[in-house]
Amino acid sequence: MKRYLILFFVVITVGLLLFVGSRLARTSSPSRAEATRLPTVDVAITITPDYRIEPEVVSVPKDARVHLTVVNRYGLAVSLTLMGYQDRFAVAYVPRDSSWRGEFVADRPGEDFAWMLEGTPVGKLRVAGSHLVEGHR
Repeated sequence: MKRYLILFFVVITVGLLLFVGSRLARTSSPSRAEATRLPTVDVAITITPDYRIEPEVVSVPKDARVHLTVVNRYGLAVSLTLMGYQDRFAVAYVPRDSSWRGEFVADRPGEDFAWMLEGTPVGKLRVAGSHLVEGHR
């Protein structure tokens, strides 16, 4: 009986030491959010009076957080969407002579993501980078 009591206290002590050690290890390592910070890219698009966008082609690196500013110089309120990213990014109507700001993560590589102005393709987004996950074979 005495051996079982000693064994019980040893197991409890080892468990407590492991618990405290794991808590200390978590607090001393950098947080996951800090380790996965994304680079940011500022992009400004102007909707011109002749119903185009400038610049017509925008290039960003893959996995960058894109801070987008859309300036409307067209005479009417318009909407701008990005094909291939419409589940993450959509500009509602931008009133004339005003601007809209938003952001999205450009994590889908490719060269032909179309900027759609009221459903009409007016430009392209190019996301430069590999589609392969690092370390994947």
